[in-house]
Parts: sequence; structure tokens; C-alpha cells
Amino acid sequence: MPAGTRALAGLLLVATVGGCITGRPTAPGNDRRAMSGTNMTKAKMRGEGVMAGVRRIVFTGDSLTDGSAWCDWVVETLRANGHPKLVMHNAGVAGNSTAMLKRRYAKDVLALKPDMVVLNIGAADYRRAKLEDYQRDLEEMVRDTRKSGARVVLAVPPALRDPKANAGMHPYNDAARNLAEKYDCILVDFHLAFEEGAAAGKEMWGPDGVHHKIAGWQTMARCVLDALGCTAAMIEKTTLYPGSLTDWFISPPVPWKPAPVTKQWTIMPADFDPVAAGKGEYPPLPKIVQGFDPIAAGWRKFDREAEIKKTSWWQRCWLESGGVMPMGQECVKERPGAASRDAGAFGLAIVKADQETPTTMHVGGSFPYAVWLNGKLVWNGSFLHGYHPDADRFPVTLRQGENHILVFTNWLFYISLGEI
Repeated sequence: MPAGTRALAGLLLVATVGGCITGRPTAPGNDRRAMSGTNMTKAKMRGEGVMAGVRRIVFTGDSLTDGSAWCDWVVETLRANGHPKLVMHNAGVAGNSTAMLKRRYAKDVLALKPDMVVLNIGAADYRRAKLEDYQRDLEEMVRDTRKSGARVVLAVPPALRDPKANAGMHPYNDAARNLAEKYDCILVDFHLAFEEGAAAGKEMWGPDGVHHKIAGWQTMARCVLDALGCTAAMIEKTTLYPGSLTDWFISPPVPWKPAPVTKQWTIMPADFDPVAAGKGEYPPLPKIVQGFDPIAAGWRKFDREAEIKKTSWWQRCWLESGGVMPMGQECVKERPGAASRDAGAFGLAIVKADQETPTTMHVGGSFPYAVWLNGKLVWNGSFLHGYHPDADRFPVTLRQGENHILVFTNWLFYISLGEI
């Protein structure tokens, strides 16, 4: 059996949950710029902790949430302070507007049956949507979440570096604040926190003035923790996603140009079937048979620890949570660490099962992205998808003995097996 082969018996990884944190009451603010946590929920007014009964928490939004480590920092801090078995999901998707998130909300958020949803969306809606459309879409998600019985942590999106852009955001920010009050949400005001951080001399934004430096992530995590009543020191740690496959072999680069991504795939309607709708022509699959020796075939062993050490700080969390990247880089040496435009690569994991085992496969990463199990296409992600481990999940069955999980992409992918 080649080095890196993973033996699994039964394979089902089940996380149980429990514990609670007592929230500290926070007095309501007197103006629209009140800091995070100013909306006291009915639970807090009764003297209960806002985390009482919360076992599964989902973070969702756009690229300011998608795969970002600040979400992990919130959960890791909560786990260390009364919630050791809290289950976290990240359901952000880079590039999403509020309307785009609404289209996938039932499938990607509510279907996870969360006890709490942290909703951070709308940073660019002032340029992409009419105010009434933004308010309607955001209200629909908040209302549906509250109807499900879950609590909502509703964020006023972070400020941007450009003062004119911030001025354009104000009516949209007020709409979010009003919805938090109407639906008894826990409000976190990232916008105010970013303005205050910048005024204090912190480097909140990266070069584009939209995405964040580490101080921005720290601010967002701290705001949410404070709103949830956790005043403990923040733990800046990212944990390997349960059931992640980290033993991979990577093929030599495969020259390849993907099919263009259409608007339909970018929006991804609620009934979109990624397996049936995949249009991309992938390169011919390598012949993988029982006893296949990747090293002898010229493949390399994925060195996860080495990649973690050399990657940028904002991508490090992707590798720490189980991601495999970068792929096909020998063809794009002038752009190290970036997605290849003209090449991709195959990844291979060899999984042993003691018996035929039904399980769930969790996938995430960058499009284009296809997965084959024992030669059969089981997932085709040729659309904008989340940079986190469980952007999608579906049932698969491992055969007794050796199983071959084959992936093709040009940058980043996650694969995990089991239930959480």
C-alpha cells in the first residue's frame, strides 16, 4: 500500500454537542452607530445566556466570510469557554450579493439545521441592488431563519476604506439595524468597529480597500464574541475539519483551459444540479487501478506542513482546515500560489475501508472542480463555490478494500468523509 494511503473502518465520524456560555447583558445603544451586542434578545432579558442551547452555528455571507479564519476564531474561543463540542459550518461564497445568497440560502444554510446563524452580507449591495430589494432579500433570510427556531447574529457589513463608498452604505446599514430590531436578532456593527479601528491607526484593509488584513479579522471575531457574551481572550486557531483527507498525491501539471463560466452558474439557482449540469470538458482521466503506485508514476506527495509554512497568512487557514493547494503551479511560475489559467492537476487519495460503507462526502474549493470515486464522477463544481471544507455534501458508498478518490482543479480543494 503506497505511503499516504488512509485506512478507515466504518468511517462514520460523529460529533456530539453540548455546553453553554452565560452571556453578559449589554445595555442598548442610543444611536444607529451602537456597538456590537446592543440588541438584547429576549433570552438575555430573561437572564439566560444567548448561547444556551446553541449546538450548531453557521456563518454565511460573501468573501468577507467565505473560508475566513475569523469565523474559526469565534468558534475556537467559544469551545474553550463552555462549548467544547460546538459544531461550525461556513456557508459563505465569495462574490455573493444578498440576492445571490438568498437563492441558495435554504440549501446551504437552513438545510444544516443551525441553532444560530451569523449573517454577514451586503458590503457591495449599495452598488449592486436597490435599497428596497436589498432590504426585502435580507428580511426574507432573517425571517426564515427565525421561523426555523434559530437565532440570528445579524452584521452591519464592515466599512470600506473609501469614505464615499461608506456614505453610500449608510441607508443599507440602517436597514440591517432595523431588521435586527424587528426580528429580535443579535446585532454586530462591523461598520462602526472598522471605522473606529482605522481611526485608532490599525491596518484594517488590504490593498483593494475591501478585503481585510489580520486586524480586520480580529475585529470581526471580537465583535461577535462580545455580542455573544464571551469576554475571554480570543484564540486565533484554525482546526482541521472533521474527517478531512490530507494524504494526497498530486499529478504533474495538465495543460488545460476550462470552459467559460456563465452567469447561470455564477448565480446558481436553487434547483441547480452541479452533477447533471456540468458542461466543462475535463482532461482524460489517468488510469488508476488497484495497486496503483503514484510515486512511480511521477506524482508527488502533497506536503501539507510545508505548504502551511510558506503560504500567505490569509490562505493559511484554508490549508489548516484541510485544503489542498496550489495545483498545477509548475505551469505558472510567474504567479506562485495563484490559480492557474492554463493548467490544472489531479489529486489522488487512496482510502481503505474494512467493509462496504455508506457515508457523506463534503467538498469545497475553487471552480473548476470535479471529483470521481472509483472512476465515477460524483461531483462537478463548475461554478462559484465556497472556499471552505463543506461547501457541499452528498452521499457516497465506499467499496470494501481500496477506494480511489480523484480530484481535478487548478487551485484549491477540500475533501472530507463522515457525518458532523
